[in-house]
Amino acid sequence: MISRRRPEPLALGASIAALLTRAAIARADGGHAHGPEASGPVPLAVWLVGIGLTIVVALVVVRQARHGGEYLRRIQGFSRNARLLLIRTPFSGLSVSIWRLLFYLYLLAKGHDTLFVAQLASINWIAHGLAVIPAGILSDLFGRRRVFLVAYAGNIVGTAALIVVGEPTALLALAAVQGLFEGGHAIVGPPFMVEQSRPDERVHLFSIGGFLTVGAASLGNLLAGLLPLALGPLLGLGAEQAGTLRASLLIVLPIMLLSAIPIYLIDERWQAIDIRRWWKSLESYGTIGMLALTEGGAGLALGMTAPFFNVYFARELGASTAAIGLIFGAGSIVTAFATLLAPLVVRRLGRVRTVAFLKFLGVPFLVLIGLAPGVVTAGIMYVAAIILIGGAFPSKGLTDPIYSLFSMEIVKDRERGTTNGVMHAFSEFPMGVGAWIAGPFMAAGNWAMPYYLAGAVYALTFVAFYLYFARVESARAVVAQSVSA
Repeated sequence: MISRRRPEPLALGASIAALLTRAAIARADGGHAHGPEASGPVPLAVWLVGIGLTIVVALVVVRQARHGGEYLRRIQGFSRNARLLLIRTPFSGLSVSIWRLLFYLYLLAKGHDTLFVAQLASINWIAHGLAVIPAGILSDLFGRRRVFLVAYAGNIVGTAALIVVGEPTALLALAAVQGLFEGGHAIVGPPFMVEQSRPDERVHLFSIGGFLTVGAASLGNLLAGLLPLALGPLLGLGAEQAGTLRASLLIVLPIMLLSAIPIYLIDERWQAIDIRRWWKSLESYGTIGMLALTEGGAGLALGMTAPFFNVYFARELGASTAAIGLIFGAGSIVTAFATLLAPLVVRRLGRVRTVAFLKFLGVPFLVLIGLAPGVVTAGIMYVAAIILIGGAFPSKGLTDPIYSLFSMEIVKDRERGTTNGVMHAFSEFPMGVGAWIAGPFMAAGNWAMPYYLAGAVYALTFVAFYLYFARVESARAVVAQSVSA
């Protein structure tokens, strides 16, 4: 018997196709790109293929959800708190992706130069890095939920202020405030997901969480490209004007509020620990130190590139906001579904080899973004780099959920919040330094140099990661076999 409700996804897909096609046609011939790829209908053709693939993927997801499967059965077995964390994940990915794509373009549209944008990004990331270690310690002492709710409330206020304020000095100060509060709630995710799951379901929980984050980011990137096209005519402004971009950014605030509700509903029965007992419980100094060095190298490399992908596409390659949103959305969509394959790769290679090999494989694509002659080539390189390496949250790579899980499993329970805080600090602080390094190169028009430097740093980082943690994983496997025997 054929259900009458089956055509609904097709109708929805057709509606989305019509909207995205109009946006693509409106921007395809805008003369934004330069170089040999800028001529003719090639960008439009590429965009239409991307739109078609997006719709096909969406229909496959709907079909798979109806017929069930391993992931659906796993979700049904998760605890209430774990499911609440998964419910929050799409809202977080959606809000951050819209913000990350549009905010720097908004600053450029207001007349700020590239160097100012780099300085603001640097201050934001450095403040973020300074906050996460204290926040991680506080979460170990007083609980994840309490620290998150306080910090996230401050983050919402700081984000709203950045949209409203226009004076440069005030913007820099508010970027620091927003970074501090972002650091306060960034520590909740991985430790809490480990604590709310069984060992046999963690790979799937982290993979599903990564899939939802990146899937929501793909939708956010597409919306970020389409919102200016929709709001511009309503406001009597062009799609690339500052007023239109600011109106688009306001959409982020209610989404952020929605993302806080699942955390508020979590039932966390945290047992307070005395700070002296907490200090004595820290033992995994070598492991935490190596994780910190790994994050430091990766953060420095990403800081020179990831915060400015949209600026590079807009300023150097001349891409429109709609085109950038479509490219970024395509990267997120492909990565989201690649993330679901991570458990299969882990079974064959193990956690450490999966992370190290795939990250290292992405380095050439990262470097080639800065050497691309036009939007199409840069877009292809960007998608490949995002899949294998990832970017600034929520643009996670294929292996990032596995890496997060591994880092939480190899330390003690009471060290997880502190470990996550240290990792974030050694990621975000170097990201700020990387942004500061990249700023003068971008201002001088030398866009390739940050990508060269980032590729070299990234390669060295994950060679060191593999050399250290391959032995740790082998030792853990031997211990596990001994216990099971």
